[in-house]
Amino acid sequence: MKAHFGFLAALCVTLAAFDCASAADSESMRCKGGIVSLGNSAGEVVAKCGEPATATQSSSKLVEKGTYGTKTATVTTIVVDNWIFNFGPNEFQYQLELQDGRVCRIQSLDYGY
Repeated sequence: MKAHFGFLAALCVTLAAFDCASAADSESMRCKGGIVSLGNSAGEVVAKCGEPATATQSSSKLVEKGTYGTKTATVTTIVVDNWIFNFGPNEFQYQLELQDGRVCRIQSLDYGY
C-alpha cells in the first residue's frame, strides 16, 4: 500500500509541474494581423503584431561538440532577441525569444496595462 501511495504522490507532483510549465509556454500567439508561431521570422512577427512594447538583444555562445571520439568543438555566436508584446489590460502579454531572427519560444505573461 505504501508503494502505491508513494507512486501516486510522485505522479501528482510530476503532473503538477508539467501543467505549470505548459501553461506558461505556448506554440503560438494571436495578433490583430494573424497568428505568430514558432519558426516565424522577426519580419513576419512585426508585420502581424506591430512593434514590441519592449525589446532587448544579447548574444549567446552555442558550443557544439565534435563527433564521437574527437575532442574538437565548434563555437557559434547567435543573436538572441527578447520581445514583449502588450495588447492592453484585457489581453495577455506575450514574451517572444528569437534566435538569429526566428521565434524559438513564446511565453504567455500576465494581463497587459
